Amino acid sequence: MFLVGTDTDCGKTTLACALLRAGASAGLRVLPFKPAASGPAGPAGDPERLVAASDLGVTAGEICPLRFAEPLAPGIVEDARAFVSGPQLDVSQDMPLEAGSIGHARSTLESLEAAHRPDVTLVEGAGGLWVPMPGGTWLPGWISGLRAAPVVVGRLGLGGVNHALLTIFALRQLGLPPRGFFLVDTHGGADAARTHNPAVIAAASGLPCLGVMPHGASETSWIATDAWTRMLAA
Repeated sequence: MFLVGTDTDCGKTTLACALLRAGASAGLRVLPFKPAASGPAGPAGDPERLVAASDLGVTAGEICPLRFAEPLAPGIVEDARAFVSGPQLDVSQDMPLEAGSIGHARSTLESLEAAHRPDVTLVEGAGGLWVPMPGGTWLPGWISGLRAAPVVVGRLGLGGVNHALLTIFALRQLGLPPRGFFLVDTHGGADAARTHNPAVIAAASGLPCLGVMPHGASETSWIATDAWTRMLAA
């Protein structure tokens, strides 16, 4: 599964950690993978948080083959010139690239999967869908290149419907149909929009809501009972 955020700080890592723990409780071997991360390493880093939530004994270095210290989009940190002076983005072109950075990540992931034999691999993206990635690529190419099925992660609250639907329909346009969506309450507090977000997104997109994660949740009863079945459907 490839967790595709609707934006930066929409709760992807928090959700991924909860899914890792929930999967283990359900008897599943869930392997975390973060192909590229930016920002300082340490306990608060995304790869470190993922390995802390995993029970497979992996390390941050193993699950994150491309690491950049500066907290910007990975592709911008690596070489901003590839995006500010490169060709205009053409979404009609084939996005997957088997060589370069994507090929390196794919090789790393295949080795990890061979070593740990997971029931499911949980790949966390960087930021939202149209994020500059290493090698002058964009995130959709990584979803295709890693041969993963997208699952959308959005922020619960005002603006959440727009952000989720834009991401869902963009993925479909790219031939990468998502299997469902999660919403995360990233801030808590009162917001009348939260009441209707899940139902509106589900009705408009035809996708199942796989769960609405409360702010600061420490248990996983919020995950839909059929979430794993839907995410793992062939």
